[in-house]
Amino acid sequence: MATVVHDLKNSLGVLVEELKSLQNAAADSALAADVNNAHGIASQLSAKLIGFLTLYRAQSGALVAATRDHNPEDFLNEVLGSLVLPKSAPRVHLEVAPSSPPFWFFDSYLVRLALEAAVQNATRFAHSQILLGARADDGWLVLSVEDDGPGLGTEGALSTGLGTELCRSIAAAHVNGAKTGKLVLENRAQGGARFEVWLP
Repeated sequence: MATVVHDLKNSLGVLVEELKSLQNAAADSALAADVNNAHGIASQLSAKLIGFLTLYRAQSGALVAATRDHNPEDFLNEVLGSLVLPKSAPRVHLEVAPSSPPFWFFDSYLVRLALEAAVQNATRFAHSQILLGARADDGWLVLSVEDDGPGLGTEGALSTGLGTELCRSIAAAHVNGAKTGKLVLENRAQGGARFEVWLP
């Protein structure tokens, strides 16, 4: 099953690149909006297949974080710049706290997958904005995605849970001494939901 999904992921990756080329060619034509939308849909499907394969590796015990030092703010800017979202999606804003450390050790590929999955989920529920943030908290780096939607557990805010399990597995792959990464999901006091990856 994993091999089949891997082949589908590769084929979809080719389609994404073809649509990206068409975006440039159709930039000034009447087809631009349709091509952009198709590229966004294909990119989201590709991300879901990559997420499935990563989760499969985690459940098979083969997911290991290859950590190295990264500047959290630079990393979040890279994530923000690489997001492919529907044209109708709320704008994503960066919110890095003064407490955010100058560097932290984590697997940028895996953490990017987690944050992209969280942002994709937030676009389904957010009314007007999504916040992508970083802060330090008692020896942890906390990377967050917040939205101003209906919040967790409300009608219309249901999902398959695949993204949540993927993010939980990615967090747990980060280990530092006795501390293991964790996922925190909660409602915001001002409304909406908060997704947090805590990295040791």
